[in-house]
Amino acid sequence: MRSSRFKASVEKYAMPLALVAFILLLQIFIPNAGLLAWTNLKTILLQTSVLGFLSLGLSFVMISGNSDISFAGTLGMMGALFTMAVNTGMGYLTSLVLIICIGMAVSLVIGLLVTRFGISAFIVSIAFMFMGLGLERSFNEGITIWITNTRILDLGKTQWLSMYMFTWLLLTFFAIAFIVIRKTKLGFHLRIIGENINAGQEAGVRASRIKIIAFLIAGAMYAFAGSIEPIRMGGSIVGAGQSYMLPALAACYLGSTMFTPGRVNILGTLIGSVFMTIISNFMQLLSLPYYFSPLVQGLTLLLAVGISVFHGRGTIQQVKV
Repeated sequence: MRSSRFKASVEKYAMPLALVAFILLLQIFIPNAGLLAWTNLKTILLQTSVLGFLSLGLSFVMISGNSDISFAGTLGMMGALFTMAVNTGMGYLTSLVLIICIGMAVSLVIGLLVTRFGISAFIVSIAFMFMGLGLERSFNEGITIWITNTRILDLGKTQWLSMYMFTWLLLTFFAIAFIVIRKTKLGFHLRIIGENINAGQEAGVRASRIKIIAFLIAGAMYAFAGSIEPIRMGGSIVGAGQSYMLPALAACYLGSTMFTPGRVNILGTLIGSVFMTIISNFMQLLSLPYYFSPLVQGLTLLLAVGISVFHGRGTIQQVKV
Protein backbone atom coordinates (compact mmCIF):
# COMPACT_ATOMS: atom_id res chain seq x y z
CA MET A 1 0.00 0.00 0.00
CA ARG A 2 2.75 2.44 0.99
CA SER A 3 4.80 1.62 -2.08
CA SER A 4 1.84 2.25 -4.37
CA ARG A 5 1.14 5.59 -2.67
CA PHE A 6 4.79 6.55 -2.98
CA LYS A 7 4.79 5.63 -6.66
CA ALA A 8 1.66 7.71 -7.23
CA SER A 9 3.25 10.69 -5.47
CA VAL A 10 6.39 10.36 -7.57
CA GLU A 11 4.32 10.30 -10.77
CA LYS A 12 2.43 13.43 -9.70
CA TYR A 13 5.32 15.59 -8.52
CA ALA A 14 8.46 14.25 -10.20
CA MET A 15 8.15 16.39 -13.32
CA PRO A 16 7.55 19.79 -11.65
CA LEU A 17 10.42 19.07 -9.24
CA ALA A 18 12.63 18.09 -12.17
CA LEU A 19 11.80 21.37 -13.93
CA VAL A 20 12.66 23.34 -10.79
CA ALA A 21 15.94 21.44 -10.50
CA PHE A 22 16.70 22.20 -14.16
CA ILE A 23 16.14 25.93 -13.60
CA LEU A 24 18.34 25.91 -10.48
CA LEU A 25 21.11 24.17 -12.42
CA LEU A 26 20.96 26.87 -15.09
CA GLN A 27 21.34 29.51 -12.38
CA ILE A 28 24.21 27.65 -10.67
CA PHE A 29 26.28 26.99 -13.79
CA ILE A 30 25.56 30.32 -15.53
CA PRO A 31 25.01 32.74 -12.61
CA ASN A 32 25.97 35.84 -14.60
CA ALA A 33 22.88 35.46 -16.78
CA GLY A 34 20.73 36.67 -13.88
CA LEU A 35 17.93 34.22 -14.60
CA LEU A 36 16.56 34.23 -11.04
CA ALA A 37 17.08 37.92 -10.33
CA TRP A 38 13.79 39.41 -9.09
CA THR A 39 13.63 41.99 -11.88
CA ASN A 40 14.05 39.23 -14.45
CA LEU A 41 11.52 36.97 -12.71
CA LYS A 42 8.98 39.80 -12.90
CA THR A 43 9.72 40.14 -16.61
CA ILE A 44 9.32 36.38 -17.11
CA LEU A 45 5.92 36.40 -15.41
CA LEU A 46 4.83 39.37 -17.54
CA GLN A 47 6.04 37.62 -20.69
CA THR A 48 4.07 34.55 -19.60
CA SER A 49 0.79 36.50 -19.54
CA VAL A 50 -0.06 36.15 -23.24
CA LEU A 51 1.08 32.53 -23.49
CA GLY A 52 -0.65 31.76 -20.19
CA PHE A 53 -4.05 33.06 -21.28
CA LEU A 54 -3.79 31.21 -24.60
CA SER A 55 -2.79 27.98 -22.85
CA LEU A 56 -5.55 28.39 -20.28
CA GLY A 57 -8.21 28.71 -22.96
CA LEU A 58 -6.74 25.79 -24.87
CA SER A 59 -6.73 23.69 -21.69
CA PHE A 60 -10.50 23.99 -21.33
CA VAL A 61 -10.99 22.72 -24.88
CA MET A 62 -8.51 19.88 -24.42
CA ILE A 63 -9.98 18.85 -21.06
CA SER A 64 -13.35 18.53 -22.83
CA GLY A 65 -11.77 16.12 -25.33
CA ASN A 66 -11.24 18.42 -28.32
CA SER A 67 -8.37 20.28 -29.93
CA ASP A 68 -8.12 23.90 -31.03
CA ILE A 69 -5.37 25.84 -32.80
CA SER A 70 -7.58 28.70 -33.96
CA PHE A 71 -5.91 30.90 -31.32
CA ALA A 72 -2.91 31.33 -33.63
CA GLY A 73 -5.16 33.39 -35.91
CA THR A 74 -7.51 34.74 -33.26
CA LEU A 75 -4.72 36.35 -31.22
CA GLY A 76 -3.47 38.51 -34.07
CA MET A 77 -6.97 39.39 -35.23
CA MET A 78 -8.06 40.39 -31.72
CA GLY A 79 -4.84 42.34 -31.24
CA ALA A 80 -5.44 44.31 -34.43
CA LEU A 81 -9.06 45.03 -33.49
CA PHE A 82 -8.08 46.06 -29.97
CA THR A 83 -5.37 48.41 -31.26
CA MET A 84 -7.73 49.97 -33.78
CA ALA A 85 -10.39 50.41 -31.09
CA VAL A 86 -8.15 52.18 -28.57
CA ASN A 87 -6.66 54.35 -31.32
CA THR A 88 -10.15 55.62 -32.16
CA GLY A 89 -10.62 56.80 -28.59
CA MET A 90 -12.34 53.80 -26.98
CA GLY A 91 -11.38 53.11 -23.39
CA TYR A 92 -9.51 49.99 -22.32
CA LEU A 93 -12.49 48.20 -20.76
CA THR A 94 -14.82 49.02 -23.67
CA SER A 95 -12.26 47.76 -26.19
CA LEU A 96 -11.61 44.66 -24.08
CA VAL A 97 -15.31 43.80 -23.80
CA LEU A 98 -15.70 44.32 -27.55
CA ILE A 99 -12.98 41.89 -28.55
CA ILE A 100 -14.00 39.35 -25.90
CA CYS A 101 -17.50 39.32 -27.39
CA ILE A 102 -16.04 38.87 -30.87
CA GLY A 103 -13.67 36.14 -29.67
CA MET A 104 -16.51 34.26 -27.98
CA ALA A 105 -18.67 34.62 -31.11
CA VAL A 106 -15.91 33.08 -33.22
CA SER A 107 -15.47 30.22 -30.76
CA LEU A 108 -19.24 29.70 -30.62
CA VAL A 109 -19.27 29.11 -34.38
CA ILE A 110 -16.36 26.68 -34.01
CA GLY A 111 -18.17 24.85 -31.21
CA LEU A 112 -21.39 24.59 -33.21
CA LEU A 113 -19.58 23.26 -36.28
CA VAL A 114 -17.88 20.63 -34.12
CA THR A 115 -20.87 19.55 -32.02
CA ARG A 116 -23.85 20.07 -34.35
CA PHE A 117 -22.31 19.20 -37.69
CA GLY A 118 -19.75 16.65 -36.52
CA ILE A 119 -16.78 18.29 -38.27
CA SER A 120 -13.38 17.49 -36.79
CA ALA A 121 -12.35 20.11 -34.22
CA PHE A 122 -8.82 20.03 -35.59
CA ILE A 123 -9.98 20.77 -39.15
CA VAL A 124 -12.39 23.51 -38.06
CA SER A 125 -9.77 25.20 -35.88
CA ILE A 126 -7.20 25.10 -38.71
CA ALA A 127 -9.73 26.74 -41.03
CA PHE A 128 -10.49 29.47 -38.50
CA MET A 129 -6.80 29.97 -37.83
CA PHE A 130 -6.22 30.75 -41.51
CA MET A 131 -9.29 32.99 -41.64
CA GLY A 132 -8.08 34.83 -38.55
CA LEU A 133 -4.66 35.37 -40.11
CA GLY A 134 -6.30 36.67 -43.27
CA LEU A 135 -8.61 39.03 -41.40
CA GLU A 136 -5.71 40.30 -39.31
CA ARG A 137 -3.82 41.26 -42.46
CA SER A 138 -6.92 42.90 -43.91
CA PHE A 139 -7.21 45.04 -40.76
CA ASN A 140 -3.58 46.11 -40.53
CA GLU A 141 -2.80 45.91 -44.27
CA GLY A 142 0.33 43.89 -43.54
CA ILE A 143 2.03 46.50 -41.38
CA THR A 144 2.34 47.05 -37.63
CA ILE A 145 -0.35 49.25 -36.08
CA TRP A 146 1.15 51.15 -33.14
CA ILE A 147 -0.94 52.13 -30.12
CA THR A 148 -1.06 55.92 -29.92
CA ASN A 149 -2.83 56.15 -26.56
CA THR A 150 -0.06 56.37 -23.95
CA ARG A 151 -2.49 55.67 -21.10
CA ILE A 152 -3.23 52.28 -22.63
CA LEU A 153 0.48 51.53 -23.00
CA ASP A 154 1.06 52.49 -19.36
CA LEU A 155 -1.17 49.57 -18.31
CA GLY A 156 1.64 47.23 -19.32
CA LYS A 157 3.91 48.94 -16.78
CA THR A 158 1.38 49.09 -13.94
CA GLN A 159 2.51 47.13 -10.87
CA TRP A 160 0.65 45.94 -7.78
CA LEU A 161 2.72 44.68 -4.84
CA SER A 162 5.91 44.56 -6.93
CA MET A 163 4.36 42.48 -9.73
CA TYR A 164 2.86 43.60 -13.02
CA MET A 165 -0.91 43.97 -13.26
CA PHE A 166 -1.18 41.45 -16.08
CA THR A 167 0.69 38.89 -13.96
CA TRP A 168 -1.86 39.28 -11.17
CA LEU A 169 -4.71 38.96 -13.67
CA LEU A 170 -3.17 35.79 -15.10
CA LEU A 171 -2.74 34.20 -11.66
CA THR A 172 -6.30 35.20 -10.72
CA PHE A 173 -7.79 33.62 -13.83
CA PHE A 174 -5.77 30.43 -13.32
CA ALA A 175 -6.96 30.24 -9.70
CA ILE A 176 -10.58 30.64 -10.81
CA ALA A 177 -10.10 28.05 -13.55
CA PHE A 178 -8.56 25.60 -11.07
CA ILE A 179 -11.57 25.93 -8.78
CA VAL A 180 -14.00 25.59 -11.69
CA ILE A 181 -12.35 22.42 -12.99
CA ARG A 182 -11.83 20.76 -9.60
CA LYS A 183 -14.78 21.94 -7.51
CA THR A 184 -17.77 22.71 -9.74
CA LYS A 185 -20.37 20.74 -11.65
CA LEU A 186 -19.18 22.29 -14.91
CA GLY A 187 -15.63 21.16 -14.23
CA PHE A 188 -16.79 17.63 -13.46
CA HIS A 189 -18.77 17.52 -16.69
CA LEU A 190 -15.82 18.84 -18.69
CA ARG A 191 -13.57 16.15 -17.26
CA ILE A 192 -16.00 13.29 -17.65
CA ILE A 193 -16.81 13.98 -21.32
CA GLY A 194 -13.12 14.48 -22.02
CA GLU A 195 -12.20 11.14 -20.49
CA ASN A 196 -15.20 9.09 -21.60
CA ILE A 197 -17.92 10.87 -23.55
CA ASN A 198 -20.15 7.78 -23.68
CA ALA A 199 -20.07 7.40 -19.90
CA GLY A 200 -20.81 11.09 -19.56
CA GLN A 201 -23.82 10.92 -21.85
CA GLU A 202 -25.14 7.86 -20.04
CA ALA A 203 -24.85 9.85 -16.80
CA GLY A 204 -27.03 12.56 -18.31
CA VAL A 205 -24.32 15.05 -19.25
CA ARG A 206 -25.21 17.17 -22.28
CA ALA A 207 -21.88 16.73 -24.02
CA SER A 208 -22.53 19.14 -26.90
CA ARG A 209 -23.52 21.94 -24.56
CA ILE A 210 -20.47 21.40 -22.33
CA LYS A 211 -18.10 21.36 -25.31
CA ILE A 212 -19.57 24.63 -26.59
CA ILE A 213 -19.06 26.19 -23.16
CA ALA A 214 -15.41 25.07 -23.27
CA PHE A 215 -14.98 26.75 -26.66
CA LEU A 216 -16.66 29.93 -25.37
CA ILE A 217 -14.29 30.11 -22.40
CA ALA A 218 -11.37 29.53 -24.75
CA GLY A 219 -12.53 32.32 -27.05
CA ALA A 220 -12.69 34.75 -24.13
CA MET A 221 -9.17 33.80 -23.02
CA TYR A 222 -7.78 34.14 -26.56
CA ALA A 223 -9.31 37.61 -26.81
CA PHE A 224 -7.90 38.60 -23.42
CA ALA A 225 -4.47 37.54 -24.64
CA GLY A 226 -5.13 39.56 -27.80
CA SER A 227 -5.55 42.69 -25.69
CA ILE A 228 -2.35 42.13 -23.71
CA GLU A 229 0.00 41.41 -26.63
CA PRO A 230 -0.27 44.85 -28.33
CA ILE A 231 0.06 46.62 -24.97
CA ARG A 232 3.27 44.70 -24.25
CA MET A 233 4.68 45.18 -27.75
CA GLY A 234 3.46 48.74 -28.27
CA GLY A 235 1.11 47.77 -31.07
CA SER A 236 -0.35 45.00 -33.20
CA ILE A 237 2.53 43.09 -34.81
CA VAL A 238 1.71 41.24 -38.04
CA GLY A 239 1.47 37.46 -37.49
CA ALA A 240 1.91 37.73 -33.71
CA GLY A 241 -0.31 34.72 -33.06
CA GLN A 242 1.75 32.30 -35.13
CA SER A 243 4.72 32.59 -32.79
CA TYR A 244 2.55 31.38 -29.89
CA MET A 245 0.98 28.34 -31.53
CA LEU A 246 3.59 25.72 -30.69
CA PRO A 247 4.55 27.11 -27.24
CA ALA A 248 0.87 27.11 -26.17
CA LEU A 249 0.39 23.53 -27.30
CA ALA A 250 3.68 22.56 -25.67
CA ALA A 251 2.68 24.21 -22.38
CA CYS A 252 -0.51 22.12 -22.25
CA TYR A 253 1.26 18.89 -23.16
CA LEU A 254 4.07 19.59 -20.70
CA GLY A 255 1.46 20.30 -18.04
CA SER A 256 -0.17 16.96 -18.77
CA THR A 257 2.92 15.21 -17.37
CA MET A 258 2.31 16.74 -13.92
CA PHE A 259 -0.10 16.14 -11.02
CA THR A 260 -2.57 14.06 -13.09
CA PRO A 261 -0.15 12.40 -15.53
CA GLY A 262 -1.61 11.87 -18.97
CA ARG A 263 -4.34 14.50 -18.60
CA VAL A 264 -4.32 18.23 -19.21
CA ASN A 265 -4.74 20.08 -15.91
CA ILE A 266 -4.84 23.75 -14.97
CA LEU A 267 -1.91 23.90 -12.55
CA GLY A 268 0.27 21.88 -14.91
CA THR A 269 -0.59 24.25 -17.76
CA LEU A 270 0.46 27.26 -15.66
CA ILE A 271 3.80 25.66 -14.80
CA GLY A 272 4.27 24.59 -18.41
CA SER A 273 3.61 28.14 -19.63
CA VAL A 274 6.08 29.64 -17.16
CA PHE A 275 8.72 27.05 -18.01
CA MET A 276 8.41 27.61 -21.77
CA THR A 277 8.81 31.35 -21.15
CA ILE A 278 11.83 30.78 -18.90
CA ILE A 279 13.60 28.88 -21.66
CA SER A 280 12.93 31.66 -24.16
CA ASN A 281 14.01 34.31 -21.65
CA PHE A 282 17.20 32.43 -20.79
CA MET A 283 18.17 32.20 -24.47
CA GLN A 284 17.70 35.98 -24.71
CA LEU A 285 19.83 36.60 -21.63
CA LEU A 286 22.64 34.59 -23.22
CA SER A 287 22.20 36.53 -26.50
CA LEU A 288 21.89 33.28 -28.42
CA PRO A 289 20.39 33.22 -31.94
CA TYR A 290 16.57 33.15 -31.96
CA TYR A 291 16.40 29.60 -33.29
CA PHE A 292 17.93 28.16 -30.11
CA SER A 293 14.77 28.85 -28.10
CA PRO A 294 12.39 26.59 -30.09
CA LEU A 295 15.10 23.94 -30.31
CA VAL A 296 15.52 23.79 -26.53
CA GLN A 297 11.76 24.05 -25.94
CA GLY A 298 11.13 21.13 -28.30
CA LEU A 299 13.81 18.96 -26.71
CA THR A 300 12.50 19.76 -23.23
CA LEU A 301 8.95 18.82 -24.18
CA LEU A 302 10.09 15.58 -25.79
CA LEU A 303 12.19 14.61 -22.77
CA ALA A 304 9.46 15.51 -20.27
CA VAL A 305 6.70 13.58 -22.01
CA GLY A 306 9.04 10.68 -22.80
CA ILE A 307 10.21 10.35 -19.20
CA SER A 308 6.65 10.61 -17.92
CA VAL A 309 5.40 7.90 -20.27
CA PHE A 310 8.30 5.55 -19.53
CA HIS A 311 8.06 6.06 -15.77
CA GLY A 312 4.29 5.91 -15.53
CA ARG A 313 3.55 3.06 -17.89
CA GLY A 314 6.74 1.25 -18.71
CA THR A 315 6.06 1.47 -22.44
CA ILE A 316 5.70 4.29 -24.92
CA GLN A 317 2.07 5.21 -25.29
CA GLN A 318 0.21 8.27 -26.43
CA VAL A 319 -0.24 10.76 -23.61
CA LYS A 320 -3.97 11.11 -23.14
CA VAL A 321 -5.16 14.71 -23.32
